[in-house]
Amino acid sequence: FYLFFVAVLNIFIDAGLVSLQNVDNQPLTINAISTNDVPIVPTMDRAMKSPVHANTSICYPVVGCFDNNAPFTNAAFEIPQSPEFIDTQFLLFTQETPTNPEFLFYNGNDKSIVDSNLNSSRWLRIIVHGFINNRDSIWIKPLKDELLTLKDNELSDVLVMDWGNGAKAPLYANAASNTRLVGKQLGLLLKKIHEMKGFSYDKIHCIGHSLGAHTCGTASNVVDNQLARISGLDPAGPYFEGTTSVVRLDQTDAKFVDVIHTNTEIALGMGLGLKDQSGHVDFYVNGGQHQPGCPSMTSLFGSLLGGQSEAMVEQTSCSHARAHGYFTESINSQCPYVAFPCDNYDNFSNGKCFTCPASGCAQMGFHSIYSLGRGDMYLTTKSVSPFCGYHHSIELTIAHDMPKTSGEIYVAIHSNYEMLANVSMTSKSNADIQAGDVFRRIFSYNADMGNVDYAIVYFNKGKS
Repeated sequence: FYLFFVAVLNIFIDAGLVSLQNVDNQPLTINAISTNDVPIVPTMDRAMKSPVHANTSICYPVVGCFDNNAPFTNAAFEIPQSPEFIDTQFLLFTQETPTNPEFLFYNGNDKSIVDSNLNSSRWLRIIVHGFINNRDSIWIKPLKDELLTLKDNELSDVLVMDWGNGAKAPLYANAASNTRLVGKQLGLLLKKIHEMKGFSYDKIHCIGHSLGAHTCGTASNVVDNQLARISGLDPAGPYFEGTTSVVRLDQTDAKFVDVIHTNTEIALGMGLGLKDQSGHVDFYVNGGQHQPGCPSMTSLFGSLLGGQSEAMVEQTSCSHARAHGYFTESINSQCPYVAFPCDNYDNFSNGKCFTCPASGCAQMGFHSIYSLGRGDMYLTTKSVSPFCGYHHSIELTIAHDMPKTSGEIYVAIHSNYEMLANVSMTSKSNADIQAGDVFRRIFSYNADMGNVDYAIVYFNKGKS
C-alpha cells in the first residue's frame, strides 16, 4: 500500500501539483536542494536513491547513449536504467503458435528472427504495456487473442513486449525515462525484422497503453517514423503533458496515429492520461477525463484513508485502463463506436454536434483507420461491458409557467414497462432552471430503442 501511495503521490509532487506541509503548517521539502548551476531534482523518488544531476549521460552497448539534457528533462532528470536491469523480452504469437510464444532478440541472436514463424504477408501487431504492468497483466491476453482472430487483409501475428522490470512502482520517473531505452530496443528489433524477413513497415502496427504509447513513438523514430500505425491507448500524461513532440507520442511518429483519451484528469487538473492532441485522430471518450462506472474521487480518497490499498489501485487506474478495454472490444464488435467532431465535450454532450459533417465522423478503436474523420472526436459509452452503444439525443423544454429554481433533472425512458435509460439532463446537481430553458443530452444505448412508450421526469431540488 505504501509503495503504491508513493507512486501516485510522486506523480503529483513531481508535477508541482501537490505541496506537503507538516503539523505546523510549514512546507516540507524533500531533497529540494541545488548546487551552483546543477539542479538536484526534488521528487519522492529521491528519498529512495541518490539524486540525479542535470547534464548527466550514460552509454550502453547496442542501444547507445542517453542524457538528461533538453528536451529530455521531463522525467525529473532521470536517465534510463540499464538493459540488463530492465531485461526487456519480446514474445511472438503467430497464427501457427497462438498460445506458445517464440522469443525474439534485438541484440545478436539473429537466428531467433530468421527461424521464427513471422510471415511478411501478415500484419505484425505489437502490444506495449505501461507503468506497473508486464506481459502477465490481465488485459494483454484478451487483446492478443482478439488480434489473432483477424482475417483476410487484417490477418496478424502479435508481438508482446515485456519491460516490466523497468516499469515497476514506485519509481514512476524511472519508468518514464526507461521508455526511451525500451523504445530504442523495440525499434532495433523491428529494423532487424524488416531486414531479415523482408517485412514491410507498412504492415507493422504498434499498440501502446500509457507509457507504452510513448514507447511506440520512440520505436518508430528508430526506423524513421515509417511504421504504418500507432494506436495510443490513453498515453501517459505525467512528465509528458505539454512536452515537445520529440519526447512524447504525436502524429509524426507513424503514417497513421490514433489516440484514445480516457483519464486526462483525476484531481487537481491532472490525470494518468495525456490531454494533448497526439494523433491524426484523438478520441475523447466521455470527455476523456473520467469513465462511467469507474469510482469517483470521493471513493478513491475513502479507500486511501481507510487503508484499502487494493481498492485504491483499482479505483485510481479504472478510467486509465478503460482505453485498452475499449480498443480490445472494438476489434470484433458489431457496434461501431461512432465518434463526432466537436469543439469540446460540453457542446457534444449538449447535443450541438450530433451530425457527421462532410469531413466525416470517426470510428474509435481498431477500425479508426478506415473512417474519414480526423482531429478531435467525442463519443459516449455505457458504464459496463460491452461498452459500445448507439448514440441517442433527448431534448427537454421547461414549461413557460415554471418558476425559477435550481437542481438536477433526470429523464427515465421506458418501453414495455422496462426502463431503457436514465439520463441526467443537467450538467451539475445545482443547475439553474427557469421557464423556457431547453436541455439536450446525448447518451448511449445498446441499439435502436425502437418504440418508446413513455418517459418520467425526475427533479432533485438543489441547495438554496
